[in-house]
Amino acid sequence: MTTAEVTRKTNISLDKIWSLLSDFTGSPSPAFPVVVHEKGDPADNGVGTVRTLAIGKITVMERLEVVTPPHTFMYSVLSGSPVKQYLGKWVFREEKDSTVVQWHADFKPTFPLTGWIIARVTKRVIHQIIDQMEADDRAFTVKNHQGG
Repeated sequence: MTTAEVTRKTNISLDKIWSLLSDFTGSPSPAFPVVVHEKGDPADNGVGTVRTLAIGKITVMERLEVVTPPHTFMYSVLSGSPVKQYLGKWVFREEKDSTVVQWHADFKPTFPLTGWIIARVTKRVIHQIIDQMEADDRAFTVKNHQGG
């Protein structure tokens, strides 16, 4: 098994980042199109939802596995990545005037000796998602302060 982790602080509120990332029927940003293939159990925060998420040239199919609002959710990757047995986890906590975002994934690479490459690329994608959410949040804040 290979492990990859990212920890970041962001100025996006816990409530907002939770709503953007944990809603498997939506996208964390308009820059990342989502298609829902199967809706999960609404009584269980959408557990079982299957979606594809496009990030640039990468499109992965994911299933929401566990949700513990507003701090943790886990998902698996079903296809679109050269991995097997992928389980990802997002954890959020408030810290002063910011939110600490932790992402962790365990997976088995499909091809031997490629785990470190996949971990590196995946960590870059996680940073890209958070960067884009921060840019969207800044643009929204500026627009609202300008009265638009």
